[in-house]
Amino acid sequence: MKVKICGITQESDALFCEKIGVEYLGFNFFKLSKRYIYPEKAREIISSLRNAKAIGVFVEPEIDHIEKIVGFCNLSGIQIYADQSVEFCNRIRKLFPKSIVIQAFRIRNTIPENILAFESDYFLFDSFDPEMPGGTGKTFNWNILPLIEPVAHKSFIAGGINPDNIDKLFSSITPFGIDIASGVEKSPGIKDKEKIKKIMERVTRFNEKNT
Repeated sequence: MKVKICGITQESDALFCEKIGVEYLGFNFFKLSKRYIYPEKAREIISSLRNAKAIGVFVEPEIDHIEKIVGFCNLSGIQIYADQSVEFCNRIRKLFPKSIVIQAFRIRNTIPENILAFESDYFLFDSFDPEMPGGTGKTFNWNILPLIEPVAHKSFIAGGINPDNIDKLFSSITPFGIDIASGVEKSPGIKDKEKIKKIMERVTRFNEKNT
């Protein structure tokens, strides 16, 4: 199981995450987010990484904006929130053939019926909030996790995951990865290294147990 720490704003946090084995780091380019990062700052942080994959998080469906930042920041991947549009997701897939594409869904009580029509590399299931597309610190209804099982091998689970509830999640599903922002923070965009350590310890134990 992989770990993605989202909402990176500090180089020291990024380097710490990479050092202890976090494979994916999320950089939020949604300007209304409390974890928004300027492209110039993101580029500086990403240039210091050796192994972790830098994923840009985009909400506005503006292709030119995405293309500019992907190139400028040297992103490894693109995470999109685009009203669950198959057309937009598949267009991104074609326009960025060398990038990892993660299609994010904001979950209420089910998953999209047409999910297999999305040509992304991965899915990400997050909590629905009318005000903010992610980073809410709230879990969605984990009773629907069995619905995700057929695509779990290519899915990240997000939304309110933290060191206190991660074992409950593991008892319900084995996803490709987990995505955490607020669950390992001191404040928005400022990470808590002890919480990240606890998450990685639990994920390591889970992986060892299931290999």
